[in-house]
Amino acid sequence: MAASLVAIYLTVLAGLACFAAHRLKMLWLYVRHVGGRTQSAPPWLKRARVCVQCPVYNEPLVIEGLLECVTALRWPAEDLEIQILDDSTDETTETIARWMAAHPERAALCRHLQRPDRTGYKAGALAAGIRRSGAEFFAVFDADFRPAPDFLEVLMPHFADDRVAVVQARWDFANRDASLLTRFQAVFLDAHFVVEQAARCGSGLFFNFNGTAGIWRRAALEDAGGWTDDTVTEDLDISYRAQLKGWRFVYRDDYPVPSELPQSLAAFKVQQSRWTKGGVQVARKLLGRVIASEAPARVKSEAVTHLITGFVHPLLLLFAVLLVPCLVVVGMHPGGLWLIFNPVAVILLSVSTMAVYVTGQYFRRRRWIEGLAWLAASPIVMAFGLAMSVTGSVAVLEGLVARGGEFVRTPKGGARAPRLASLMAPLRRRAQDRLVLCVEVALGAGLLAGAVHFGQAGMEFVALILLIKSAGFLGLAALSTQELMPRFGAAARS
Repeated sequence: MAASLVAIYLTVLAGLACFAAHRLKMLWLYVRHVGGRTQSAPPWLKRARVCVQCPVYNEPLVIEGLLECVTALRWPAEDLEIQILDDSTDETTETIARWMAAHPERAALCRHLQRPDRTGYKAGALAAGIRRSGAEFFAVFDADFRPAPDFLEVLMPHFADDRVAVVQARWDFANRDASLLTRFQAVFLDAHFVVEQAARCGSGLFFNFNGTAGIWRRAALEDAGGWTDDTVTEDLDISYRAQLKGWRFVYRDDYPVPSELPQSLAAFKVQQSRWTKGGVQVARKLLGRVIASEAPARVKSEAVTHLITGFVHPLLLLFAVLLVPCLVVVGMHPGGLWLIFNPVAVILLSVSTMAVYVTGQYFRRRRWIEGLAWLAASPIVMAFGLAMSVTGSVAVLEGLVARGGEFVRTPKGGARAPRLASLMAPLRRRAQDRLVLCVEVALGAGLLAGAVHFGQAGMEFVALILLIKSAGFLGLAALSTQELMPRFGAAARS
């Protein structure tokens, strides 16, 4: 029994080491091909009609800011149209109408489009908008994004290359310093947007359109089969289908577009769950096509790794479950600690994660002090990431068994958004939140008990490691409880 337990643990550790090695590969590709260098676009030699699509669903707190920005985009008026794709069921629709009535000159380019139902969710709204436009290019902005007036002027020239399907700008976060939670999120996401996306683009590998702050060529969308709703990450799905058809993507890591991070833990979990679930759904749908494609082997291998990234969550969850039992079984024996805390695996896991985070923080604003500060805080950041494995594992399971599903919008609007989000959560979501919370508490308690046990045994180093990991789970559970209790109370009263 003990041997089987340790064997499973070491298998999990090997799997995590593979994902860690991939992070180091991304870092190496970034330094080799990008390294903070700026890009330039070729001259734009022709006129082109652009449609700016703004898919909106119940965004009363942020919609006016979006309208202000998209109507200020610089582009010839005769070649520009703006679609407000409004699927809202709340006061957002009236807010849009009031804004347009108050700004008739700026609203002249806008079309406020509503559908009778929310069929296909965001993918359905985008597809419906395309059918009502003759534009050659489509820029997409979610409601919390704030493009600068020169967005089209800077990004559109890349389409002088007829093979380019997408030009994607980098996400930035205007509220990254609003709380400790937003700071953690910004570090996680900067690793993706600053390092990984730029590394893949600079190396000629597949990467994905991020759903917003980018521009699509209509011909590429149609060639790839258009927007579909059989996954909840329609952006990742269409990205891979287009690249499998031979289209090129361009990533402008030097051109950020400000957006908003969710300021509640519940909203953050909803966002991460949808991204993970959708990634697994796309893997189910397209892995066979990727492997059978004529793309170079290095492109295919990276695409496979990219699509299965979500499976790191079950591995992390198993790691958290098995760590204390394995330490109890073999940790007291000579060489036992070396087996459980294998130096090669531990260094690979910790160094790869910290290196990507530090690099992302440095190259975002070229300030080493920020990167080094997050290096010091990395054990806490990693504990938080480990605790998120419960939410991620549930999402992986959903992605494996479900086709499509509801596109659960991430509530935005600063500190006021969580209150709105708690009232809109469906019963299924509430039950899932409770299950995740119980597992987080159980794992945190188990790790804490292990810390106490090994502390009393004089193994302070092991106790400290377990204590930090326990703090990640229990801290996450405490924050979740604080947000969930009002929701459950409202549900009971209703």
